[in-house]
Amino acid sequence: MHLCQPFKALVLAMALMMASGVDINKHEENMNSCPVIQCCAPGTNGLPGRDGRDGKEGPKGEKGDQGLRGLQGFPGKAGPQGTKGDQGPQGEKGQKGESASEKSTLSDSGILFNIFFSFRWVKSVGKKTFMSTGTKDSFENGKSLCTKAGGGLACPHNHAENTALREILKDSEQAYLGMSDVQTEGKFLYLNGRPVTYTNWETGEPNNDENEDCVAMYDNEKWNDIDCSNSEMLIICEF
Repeated sequence: MHLCQPFKALVLAMALMMASGVDINKHEENMNSCPVIQCCAPGTNGLPGRDGRDGKEGPKGEKGDQGLRGLQGFPGKAGPQGTKGDQGPQGEKGQKGESASEKSTLSDSGILFNIFFSFRWVKSVGKKTFMSTGTKDSFENGKSLCTKAGGGLACPHNHAENTALREILKDSEQAYLGMSDVQTEGKFLYLNGRPVTYTNWETGEPNNDENEDCVAMYDNEKWNDIDCSNSEMLIICEF
């Protein structure tokens, strides 16, 4: 009796559902199905896939805007020489130039300037200045050198000038003096032809040994007559 009641209730329920038009199978499917979001937790995202193949080339686009001006390029090769141009107008009259004589004077002054400043040893006494480049030469060449410089071969006229000349000499050096007895043996004259008025001869000099017609000063201020061709004498000029 108790077993029949549940069975009877089930039969009545099915009959009721059929009467109300409910699809028993569909209801069963609905019962067995459930949304994924309700049935389990969502999975993690997968790794990115590989790039696909390049597509076909698209159509040619429109012409773009003009770009910025580029840097200046290197200069090109020189072109061929052009034809000779027409003669230009005559220029203005220039200033008066130097005459030939003026140029010669300036040239001579330049030479004298260079000669003057080539002197290294200078000694002044009174109104006279003695100078030497350190050159050693013969009597005639020494006279020529001093003349070109605007002076003359040194010749002391008193004790002060004689001492000043000695101060230019180095130890064991000798220097020509501007005098000689070439014209008359034993009669010494200055280069201007006047007789010598001051002397400081070494003892026993002058002795005219082997035609010694010129005069040299020793480093002790004393004088000696020597051969005029001796080229080992220091040249000292006076101005």
